[in-house]
Amino acid sequence: MTLLLTRNYTRGVSAKRMREKENLTIDSTVGGGGDIWMRLVGLYAVSGIKPNLKIEILIPGFLRNLARYTFGDRLNILDEAGQNEIKLCYTVMGIRHLLPGIISGKRFISPYQRAVIKDKKTTGPKDVFNILIYQITDLFGWVQVPAAKWIPYYQGFLEVIAIKQLRWLNYEQFAHQLEKDAPLIYSKLNADIPLSPELSFPEDLKDNVVIFPTGTSRQFIPLEWAKENLPNAYYAFFHKDPSLVEFKSKGLKTVAFYKEAGDIIALSKKAGWTLSTDSFPSHLLQYATDKCAITITEVLRSRIISPVFKGKVIDSVVACHPCLHLNRTVPCAAGYMECLNWKNKVYTQNIVNSLPQ
Repeated sequence: MTLLLTRNYTRGVSAKRMREKENLTIDSTVGGGGDIWMRLVGLYAVSGIKPNLKIEILIPGFLRNLARYTFGDRLNILDEAGQNEIKLCYTVMGIRHLLPGIISGKRFISPYQRAVIKDKKTTGPKDVFNILIYQITDLFGWVQVPAAKWIPYYQGFLEVIAIKQLRWLNYEQFAHQLEKDAPLIYSKLNADIPLSPELSFPEDLKDNVVIFPTGTSRQFIPLEWAKENLPNAYYAFFHKDPSLVEFKSKGLKTVAFYKEAGDIIALSKKAGWTLSTDSFPSHLLQYATDKCAITITEVLRSRIISPVFKGKVIDSVVACHPCLHLNRTVPCAAGYMECLNWKNKVYTQNIVNSLPQ
């Protein structure tokens, strides 16, 4: 009798553990818009490979409607209000800043930590110490990081392989599922996506190029470069971006998008062609259109461009590529305020040549 009760208890505990393993709840409110979109794409692929895995994810409000529309058949996109505290959180912070959360029971995902060290191109004593610390914290699951071998791979894969619960996944599986999902995602993003009511389109947009010149770092297209090389294009900005006023005041044509991320896709669909820096808009466009060229400045092409994208890519041509992503209000590691690509004639000509004649 005692043996039977013990077996039933053990089975009950095992079943409970199995149920726990089949649930994944994540706070993904930290990171750039492109990072969050690639997480969604990556987790959507994971859910296609393993349908019995229930994935719940909290994301910023500006992406929520488009994410539910695109990925809601497999992912549960959470609302901020009324949700229980989430223990597993994406982060861009260092260990020192994460200690209070670790002590309180939170667990973190840090997809960028090893990539940052790699992109610096030099490894000092501090970096060696940080690598060791992250190996320890990853071992215990406190701060989970992807293996160093995956750093050159698509970031959508890095975002998910950092999670210990998903390390059964290999890149071949992931890329295969991404290929399977791409037509479905494309068809959704080219249908009736959520849009801002304020969004409007210039009448001649269909005969012109729309450019998304934005980015928090040196991928941002300099105003003078835009005036000299593509003066007749439409430059698209978030309606509250001061750069919209600046570009317009210098005689360039501008168009605004608003709070719904789908506005970016809608502007691209209405235009004759799209050019985007490797910033947030490019990540949406890689899954929504092939009539697009994306410029690479800082980050590795292999890491930032989806393997399913069929548009054009203008790769960096400068020797200092790749480099660290730093706010464009401060000089880069080499002391420049603008990426050297924007001063390179070959890079500029490659961009101009990518546009339809």
